[in-house]
Amino acid sequence: MAGGWAAAWLAAASLVAVAAVSGAAPQREPAAGAPSAAQAGLPAQAPGQATPAGEDCDLQVSPDPETGSQNGPAVQEIKDRGRLIAGVAQNSYLWSHRDAEGELKGFDIDLVKLLAGALLGDPGAVEFRTVPIDRRQQALAEGEVDVLVQAMPITCQALQGTPEEPAVDFSSPYFETGQLVLVPEHSDITGFNDTLKGKTVCTAYGSSGYELLSGAGQEEHGAWMRGRTNALDCLMLLQLSRADAVLTDSGLAAGMAAQEDGTRLVGQQVGEVSYGIAVKDGSDDLLRVVNAALEEARGGAWQESYDRWLKDWLGAAQPPSPQYG
Repeated sequence: MAGGWAAAWLAAASLVAVAAVSGAAPQREPAAGAPSAAQAGLPAQAPGQATPAGEDCDLQVSPDPETGSQNGPAVQEIKDRGRLIAGVAQNSYLWSHRDAEGELKGFDIDLVKLLAGALLGDPGAVEFRTVPIDRRQQALAEGEVDVLVQAMPITCQALQGTPEEPAVDFSSPYFETGQLVLVPEHSDITGFNDTLKGKTVCTAYGSSGYELLSGAGQEEHGAWMRGRTNALDCLMLLQLSRADAVLTDSGLAAGMAAQEDGTRLVGQQVGEVSYGIAVKDGSDDLLRVVNAALEEARGGAWQESYDRWLKDWLGAAQPPSPQYG
């Protein structure tokens, strides 16, 4: 994808207020000859969940849908309103992006529609709102959205909160991923290894990639790290030749490779992290509905969506098993 379109998408991502999604960005189909999983150097199966580096809390704390109410105040508010308000991205290709007609499409969007169907009996009963990464937890805490479906990693920091970011709760994992390297097509970098020596590698602040490139990781591979607010900012630096590689979640890296001609994914996934659907802290009734919907999706809807959006780039995978606290 031309750098101009990427710049437009990045501008949308930098908004500082939650608002109803508006405007359009063109859709790109995966380039002809999209690499297979083997060509991309990816494992045939997504890895299992593990606590990310530096985390020491229990990440498996989501409530079992069979252990309590699925019709408490959080669920009732959505039913009374008659629509689900979902916080999403609009610039994350394959996950949540706008097509040529201005419609939101992608793996995360399919999940939102699935949730609306479970809560309201109508997959179309959704109000989508774009939420910048630095306001995701605030948007939930302040009731601006009911759920966040935005390829958001389940982390101790998000579960526990910080002085700047309120705590949130997560569903059982709906996607499992690891860090992966994206490079220009003719790069001599072959993965997260010694071929990074002397290279500038961009990653998002606070991400698993940031931890991998810090301290011992930087000493081991000799890469120069350049941090940015989000991974799409790193893609811009790669386009401008101000970075030699991007290190980010494999799912997001796949979207970048699909939208940006002249790039490719290299090496094996490093580390393990799970994406979850986030809700306001204490909304156990809503989480039970979400988890029940995810369980049902494992019977076919998850696989159909994955095969449509991600299989060509990440290879074959199956939905994560339920994980409850």
